[in-house]
Amino acid sequence: MSVITKRNHWKNKQSRIAYKINKKLKCPKIIIFRSNKNISVQLIDNKTNSTICSSSSLDKSIAKEIAKSKNKIDVSNIVANDLSKKLKTKKIDQVVFDRSGYRFHGRVKAIADTLRDNGIKI
Repeated sequence: MSVITKRNHWKNKQSRIAYKINKKLKCPKIIIFRSNKNISVQLIDNKTNSTICSSSSLDKSIAKEIAKSKNKIDVSNIVANDLSKKLKTKKIDQVVFDRSGYRFHGRVKAIADTLRDNGIKI
């Protein structure tokens, strides 16, 4: 596959997932961005298209915990714990999970599992 074809395939996959999520959307959605070193998670209200809260591995509030972590999955768990605390302060207990075209394993799965463990319904 050429680079253009791969990019088009990725965009098509993202739009397919977004269509399926927006079709049954009644609550805010969590969107994940994953790079080679960092991960960030945002909670977006679809009615106003605004970010309610977010958490990232670049946040200074969780930098000490991230420095102690051993691998990227541990970092994802820390980010998800931070986001779940923010969700509980805003009294949000149900969200829709948008994996943004990434496969549901590794860091993406770790975030979803940690949110479920902290009482957030996905």
